[in-house]
Amino acid sequence: MTVRIRSTLMSIGAAVIVLAACSTGDEPAPGEPEGTEGTAQDSRDVSVQLYQAPTSFNPLIASIGPNHLISQLHWDGLVSVGPDNEYESRLAESWSVSEDGMTWTFDLRDDVTWSDGEPFTADDVLFSFELYADPASGSANAGKFASVDGAAAFADGEADSIAGFTAPDDHTFVVSLTEPNSAFLIDLIQPILFILPEHVVGEFPVEELTDHQFFREPTVGLGPYVFQRWVTDDQIEFHPNPQYRNELHLDRVFAQFLTTDVAMAQLETGEIDYAQVAAADATRVEQIDGVTLHRDEGPGVMALHTAHDSGKLADVRVRQAILHAIDRDSLVDEVLNGEGKVVDTLIHGPDWAMPDDLTHYDYDPARAQALLDEAGWDSETPVRLEVTPGQADRDTIVTIVAGQLQAVGIDATVAEMESSVMAERIGERDFDLLISGYGMFNIDPAAMDARVKCNQIGGSNLSGYCNEELDELLEQGIATADQDERQQIYAEAQRIMNEEVPIILLYSPNNLAGTSAQLQGFETAGSVSNHFWNAADWSVGG
Repeated sequence: MTVRIRSTLMSIGAAVIVLAACSTGDEPAPGEPEGTEGTAQDSRDVSVQLYQAPTSFNPLIASIGPNHLISQLHWDGLVSVGPDNEYESRLAESWSVSEDGMTWTFDLRDDVTWSDGEPFTADDVLFSFELYADPASGSANAGKFASVDGAAAFADGEADSIAGFTAPDDHTFVVSLTEPNSAFLIDLIQPILFILPEHVVGEFPVEELTDHQFFREPTVGLGPYVFQRWVTDDQIEFHPNPQYRNELHLDRVFAQFLTTDVAMAQLETGEIDYAQVAAADATRVEQIDGVTLHRDEGPGVMALHTAHDSGKLADVRVRQAILHAIDRDSLVDEVLNGEGKVVDTLIHGPDWAMPDDLTHYDYDPARAQALLDEAGWDSETPVRLEVTPGQADRDTIVTIVAGQLQAVGIDATVAEMESSVMAERIGERDFDLLISGYGMFNIDPAAMDARVKCNQIGGSNLSGYCNEELDELLEQGIATADQDERQQIYAEAQRIMNEEVPIILLYSPNNLAGTSAQLQGFETAGSVSNHFWNAADWSVGG
């Protein structure tokens, strides 16, 4: 048993996993036809676990963890996140920003080819970014590009293209903004804005992209391992990209949904090579021979989200009462076995961005009841805690939280639903307290923008919260590169977030993963939904 412990401020949160399975002994690999069994000596197959069932490779729609992970294998983006809290070069070999913060230039790699042999060029990047900025495509990220020159005219149908996206040559992509944005890169990595093939997707009607079959079974990719087939409804087989820029060391990768309990059992028996590890299982995993536990400080949050536009929990006193009703310290200490920390605002890094005068909502049922009384709360109002089951930590948390809310007069019940149903509820704005984990909130405080700005409603702003005063501060925050100025701006922004409680923050969980001795080269960077960032470096051995 080997334990690797590295504290990094860059592990991204929205919580999803992928299990890697190796073909061992005489048993066929997952989905492998009878008669083609490998052995531990000659197999170069792994499988990756997804804590929820994957549904699509479509990067335009709202991202969920498992979809983001499988997309990391098949697609690629300009920039990602690597270890040690650093931006990682991907398709963009380098980038620069003008002194006024209004022009970003990306120098693209010249050794990249699509898996079908077609050349990758800056035109693919321009095409993809126009899709991301176009609400007609179903893009959940259109709000991120409101300050791009010409984006508004394009979205309104007044222009055929976006003036602020240009490709002066095959290996250069330029973004011109109408307002300074010193933190533009953060918008490209949470989630990663993967690049799509213009020569394929460009043939499809834009208004049909949300549900297009291509994104269920993509035929072209840029990532190290490209889609081959759906083995079952929740298991996917990937093959090496024959055009990938570096040598690859695996023959097949299998991505499969497995619940926490099943994943831990199969990790212990050697049936899989990678699994997200629940906090309650960390000590057990440390004791398994041949398994390495990877532990990082989490960059994301686990939080409860309410649809503000539904009005049910619209009174800020009710949201504050919910926080006081939940014993968050005990959740971290007892359910997570200390594998995390309680946070009172989305941003918990870097250090300069953290004000020291935020209100800490300690466990105080009496205060919770008083706030509910002030708000005129009707104790017969039903409140659902929506969860997609399968993650042990999360399943336990919602059960405990429901009981603690009931204790202060909130009629809370746990509502389990599949991820597809959850997505529908989100689209219909029909959820009360939806639990979700996500985010990279320790790189730059501008990371909060996508979750709370008014123009992100319908995209990453899951709760539909809108505060014009906060928006103005966040605009000021990205308009300057001066750290002292930004510190003051974001301190005030975080005070608003802390008081308004637009998102009911529970804790920031540690990033835990387990790998077998067979899987070599795995390294965490960012959150669990970024765990496949270096899949091109994976190999089998041991």
